[in-house]
Amino acid sequence: MEISKLFKKSEGKEFTTFPTNLETYAWYKPILILIIAAIVSLAISFVALSILRVDPRSSNIMGLIITAITVIAMIPGIYIGTKLLYKIPFSTQVAPVRKWNWGIYVKVFVIALIVYAIIMFINISASGAKISNNLPILLFLLCLILPIFQGFAEEYLCRGLLMQTFGSWFKIPIIAIILQAAIFAVMHPYHFFSLLSVLCTGIVYGLITWYAQGLEVSSAMHAVNNIFSFLAIGLGIQQGVGGAGLDPIAFIMNLVIMLIPIIIVLVLDKFNLMGFES
Repeated sequence: MEISKLFKKSEGKEFTTFPTNLETYAWYKPILILIIAAIVSLAISFVALSILRVDPRSSNIMGLIITAITVIAMIPGIYIGTKLLYKIPFSTQVAPVRKWNWGIYVKVFVIALIVYAIIMFINISASGAKISNNLPILLFLLCLILPIFQGFAEEYLCRGLLMQTFGSWFKIPIIAIILQAAIFAVMHPYHFFSLLSVLCTGIVYGLITWYAQGLEVSSAMHAVNNIFSFLAIGLGIQQGVGGAGLDPIAFIMNLVIMLIPIIIVLVLDKFNLMGFES
């Protein structure tokens, strides 16, 4: 079926309410997609973890890696469910109002990478933290690769499927953004300030996804954030993610660190250097 024939109208499309423009849309279909995604991802996770046969309690980094594999398994599940029920290709699922733009993803990834690297260097220098050099090469590579896919998987689920589901139901973008952020926060069983940090991250990622009308910016930001979290734990700089909780100052610093790349992206967009309109 041609994509053009799936739309009820050719204008007025908006990211959070996009599914309602499809001839194949029905209010209950997102629920079915979630069920299909859960079944597929659980099956893939079971097989993958059975092959690995690793106890997640063996180390902090192994727990993170196993969690990442479980989350990444959501990608084929959501794709299959959406493809079956909405009959739209992957590219339309992740950037429905316009085409997916790799240029945007790479630009944001590089910007975030530079910002986070500078902040991490400052933190290590100021705190005097020592880097452990006993991380095996394979685990080091996994710390670089898995977070990229994990970040995309969480964006595909929360800023993609969930935000569009709530947007299609309530027709108000800000409600969709807040609701998906709340679910995103619940997915992270942290202490108060860490949980609040995740909630704010979900709202900011939701707003930038709505602004950019695609998942490139939030996926790139999420990937870089996860990479540095993995490396911080794998190299012994940090003991865990969210478990010990943040104090108010650390919470504010985390928020500022997240907002710096977003501000840079918005400034570049004012000079038409991001390509959101393509």
